[in-house]
Amino acid sequence: MPQDFRPAPAAPVSVLEKVLAEEQIAVFFQPVVNVRGRSILGFEAFSRSVSGEGARLDALDLFAQPWEASLRLRLCRLCRRKALEAFRPIAQRHQQMMLFLNVDAQGVAAAEKPGHLSAICETIGLAGRRVAIELERTGLGSPEIARFVQFYRAQGFKLSIDAMDGLSAPTEEIFALKPDYIKIDRVAYTDTAGKEFKRDMVAALCRLAERTGSTVVAKNVESEEEAVRLLDWGVNLQQGYFYTKDKDSQEKDPIRAFLVKVEEVNRRFREHSQAEVGEKRRRFEDYHKTLRKVAAKMGESIAQDFAGVAERIAQAEESLLCAYVLSEDGVQLTPCAFKKSLAAETPLLGPGGGKGEDLSIREDVLHLKSGFDKFVSAPFISAHARVPARTISTRFYNRENQPFILCLEFLGE
Repeated sequence: MPQDFRPAPAAPVSVLEKVLAEEQIAVFFQPVVNVRGRSILGFEAFSRSVSGEGARLDALDLFAQPWEASLRLRLCRLCRRKALEAFRPIAQRHQQMMLFLNVDAQGVAAAEKPGHLSAICETIGLAGRRVAIELERTGLGSPEIARFVQFYRAQGFKLSIDAMDGLSAPTEEIFALKPDYIKIDRVAYTDTAGKEFKRDMVAALCRLAERTGSTVVAKNVESEEEAVRLLDWGVNLQQGYFYTKDKDSQEKDPIRAFLVKVEEVNRRFREHSQAEVGEKRRRFEDYHKTLRKVAAKMGESIAQDFAGVAERIAQAEESLLCAYVLSEDGVQLTPCAFKKSLAAETPLLGPGGGKGEDLSIREDVLHLKSGFDKFVSAPFISAHARVPARTISTRFYNRENQPFILCLEFLGE
């Protein structure tokens, strides 16, 4: 069931005192899965208060209440102990599985010194390396959190940061703490229609994670479509209600029930990737066919006719955004000939449409000068036409047997 993030109603301190005195805490586990590896990395523990009617599964989040720091510390420690005790039988049966354990930053600030968590782990026989301390971004920069993290990482505990509750990541804190895991929430990977920037933001966070030795985890995954999208974006570790056991599942082993979902997502993603690769192959075959045809036309021309040929080709070839020619040394000899239907904006190219610009240090020119037959750029958004494009460059010889470089910008990624 989806989490409800509405603010919890205020509750009197007596309610918390009763929870603490009677240890009215229930623990629920949600799997953190490795989709590509078709395995379960571990579980995140969620704590809920318990009433006389049983466990509360509504929106009441104990830590959303404005308790004073000392009460928050007592509550946090109680929830930690309950989670570890509930996880012990899982840990004994599955020796490699980890526990993602939420820690309240405000509670940590009230502790005189760290050590409570490691003492509990030692009591139940759970190695610190199998516990990932999970912190929300609030308070990450405080000295108390820094000391807490330093203490536990020295004992082998892992660190997970719940980083993206919005569309920005706490970059400075991530570099400072170098967590093992960085979690992103639904806002980063849902509602993506017309918001392609979300994919770029997640990709940027994945690159940041690589720089710090971290791994990105997507939480609150609710559908197969979201799971496949995340895999396509490079996010392999996932968790959410989608991966929990279906109420009508006949599978008695919960671990096996989780893995059934993982297997299905893995299968769907393979099908999706194979179809995408097939489409990309067909598209690039068309690109290279056009490249050969245009290079042949340029090869039949003299240098002074290049601009006119490029203009005609840009209008005639459906897949082209732009065409232009460089000298062997990378100086642009013809203006950028854009497809007229795209009404390209060219102020960045100057009145000559880029003619005369020195592109000798551009990556494609350097590759071609070093002996490559052609160069295919990474996809980009054209700064002139504001559409997705990709440049393919190749060397050719014209009718006068002089060497030049042909550059074609193709529409699409």
